[in-house]
Amino acid sequence: MPRAFAPRRAITASLVSATALAAGTALVAGTALVAAPAADAAPSRGPHGLDRKVQVAADRLVADGAPGVIVMTRRGGRVSHVTAGVSDKATGAPMDHRLLFRAGSVTKSFTSTVVLQLAAEHRLSLDDSVDEWLPGLVTGNGNDGTKITIRQLLAQTSGLNDYTPDPRVMTDPTRAWRPEELIAIAMEKPPQYAPGTSWNYANTNYMLAGMIIERATGRTVGTEFEQRLFGPLRLRHTYYPTTETSFPGRYVHGYYYDFGDVSTQVSPSSARTSGGLVSTVDDVARFNRALFTGRLLPAEQMREMRTVRPVNDDGVVEDYGLGVARIKFSCGYAWGHDGGFPGYRTWTYTSADGRSQAVITYNESKLEYDKTFRADLAKAADTAFCA
Repeated sequence: MPRAFAPRRAITASLVSATALAAGTALVAGTALVAAPAADAAPSRGPHGLDRKVQVAADRLVADGAPGVIVMTRRGGRVSHVTAGVSDKATGAPMDHRLLFRAGSVTKSFTSTVVLQLAAEHRLSLDDSVDEWLPGLVTGNGNDGTKITIRQLLAQTSGLNDYTPDPRVMTDPTRAWRPEELIAIAMEKPPQYAPGTSWNYANTNYMLAGMIIERATGRTVGTEFEQRLFGPLRLRHTYYPTTETSFPGRYVHGYYYDFGDVSTQVSPSSARTSGGLVSTVDDVARFNRALFTGRLLPAEQMREMRTVRPVNDDGVVEDYGLGVARIKFSCGYAWGHDGGFPGYRTWTYTSADGRSQAVITYNESKLEYDKTFRADLAKAADTAFCA
């Protein structure tokens, strides 16, 4: 779950919620969420039965406190969108599935995919140490980049601490952070365990993975994302901002506790390859479908990505691979990753054959610990993926 933020006077935590929340924890939530039975268990009648069920679930989430909700579903060749509530509380503009939102740690699946593509091209090896690519960066207080592999970064088993809860990150949401500055913060604490011996969610791992991509290719991560993923998959509404806080088009407004609308108040520079993407539900679904049906990685790298370990994150057990998670539903397993950024929360689910998908996104952070909301979100997720 997201860590509590220090002084509530600053929007901070942007990232603590943005990144920390975004992945392991959120994914954990992912597992916890889908444990509940599907809402309205009766089978759908007719081609629009699923939409009716999902609409009821989305309306319930709005009644629970979410300003707005978007749910995208796929069943074979049929793609549908259900919306509820508003995208902008100030104007009352309705939610619209075409709007942009901050995807948070959904970004990690993109980052892992590019690293695995580079491994398939023999431009790096997952067994390379971090120090081979970023000499002298991971060091101090017992941290040792010579003993951490790229695979361990992607699997969240490096033992490194997360930089996001640090007060310096939390209390300066508009600062344009350099990756090296954030890594230096993480190095101030000793590792949590010897590399490869346990698991903890740390955005530090994916910040390092992004830096390795740039070192291995000689190009920016944004360029690699564009040429390897955005362009080939026609993800025309997916962007990788590094410091820009504005959106390149119409967007969902995100709300963060008492700070209200924080949509353009948090720099993505402290998230980057761990949680900085801006996208739409359709683009996120298109990427995940291509990934999990084997269009983006050779078989060997897909096996690496899907090699999971049961992990306990905040008391919830789930299966985590290399930048993706396996989540159990009432109808079987889904693959995906969730993401959180101040004001935004997204959950993605795709079946191994790509025939069933669900993407759920909403625009309020304060619901993370609301038991009623989380129970209804669990039902909504199972309905959207399984009904």
